[in-house]
Amino acid sequence: MKSSHDDEQVLREKCFKLLTKREHSRFELIYKLSQRGFERPLVEQVVDRMQEEGWQSDERFAQSFAREKVMQRQGRTKIVAQATQQRGVDKALIEQALQRLEVDWFELCQQVYQSKFGSTQPSDRKDWAKRARFLMQRGFSQEHIKFAIQAHDDD
Repeated sequence: MKSSHDDEQVLREKCFKLLTKREHSRFELIYKLSQRGFERPLVEQVVDRMQEEGWQSDERFAQSFAREKVMQRQGRTKIVAQATQQRGVDKALIEQALQRLEVDWFELCQQVYQSKFGSTQPSDRKDWAKRARFLMQRGFSQEHIKFAIQAHDDD
């Protein structure tokens, strides 16, 4: 029978393996390791130790996640929702990471609009609404969407 120390060592190795591929949030690590049949209290203990030793950091994860999602040209609303709901990151951490990136959300929304619709103008209100929904699903605010669409209407 394996000892608790053996399980702890295996867990640490699995943590390292996951963290060498990419940054993970505390929530993600606990979820993934618990799914592999390890007892949750032991998993939490190992992940806590990994945090104390600096191997895992939700702040580092938030920065990496935010940068990746901005590069994928997603809007602020979607990035914050994904980080908090799916990855278990504190909202303040992801907001702080996005602020550090100094993203011009108006410009990013305009770029996404341009790549999807080119320089064509909405033909009617229905088309305008369709374009707005597309940008909203990408996570942009109504203010950013209105700016992007009107900027192309003015061209």
